[in-house]
Order: sequence, then C-alpha cells, then structure tokens
Amino acid sequence: MAQDFRAKAWVHLEQGDLPQASNKAWGVVAETVKAISAHHGRIIHSHRSIAEVVGELSRLVGNAGDTETRDWINALFLTASRLHINFYENEMPEITVRGGLRFCEQLSQRLYELFWPAGLP
Repeated sequence: MAQDFRAKAWVHLEQGDLPQASNKAWGVVAETVKAISAHHGRIIHSHRSIAEVVGELSRLVGNAGDTETRDWINALFLTASRLHINFYENEMPEITVRGGLRFCEQLSQRLYELFWPAGLP
C-alpha cells in the first residue's frame, strides 16, 4: 500500500497538486507504520496511534544504542506529519514538498529494514 501512495505522490507533485502530493507523502509513512504494526499484531485506527507507534519504534532503536537513527526517525516523522498538515493548509512551496516526499520514502524504507524481517513486503 505504501508503494501506491508513493507513486501517486509523485504524479500529484508533477501535476503541481501540492496538497495532494503532501497527503500522499504522509500516506507513505502512515501505511508503512500500519503495515509494520499489523505484522507485529497491532492494528492502528488513528493518527495518534501512528505517532505512538513511531515513538515506540524509535525508542526500540535508541534502546539498542542507535540514538542517531532514533533521532532521524523522529525528525522525519515530524516532516511527514507536517506534510499531512500541508494537505489542509497548502502553504509549502514545491521544493519543500518534493524534499519531504523524498524523506518520507527514506523513512518508509528504513522502517521496513528495521522492523520487517524479510525486508520490503
């Protein structure tokens, strides 16, 4: 599902629809977190739950001694959250949305690497 959001985000971005591109970038991360959670037996039903799970995942990484990746996960999740807000506010320029989408893709990939044993689904 995250791959669907990723593809649609780039299409919207190229069409100049920055709010939709922003929302799909958020979707890349949200769907990744939902998939990882479901894979580990937890179902997510709210945005708050997504943030809670990201917090738990980043703590696991930090507790394993990788505080740099912990902080990176949290920073990129803030970027994804801000892009979700941009869906409603439409205040970010194209270059910011484009960079944010790249960060969302990187975060999705890294979360799968860390928490999905077989790699990307």
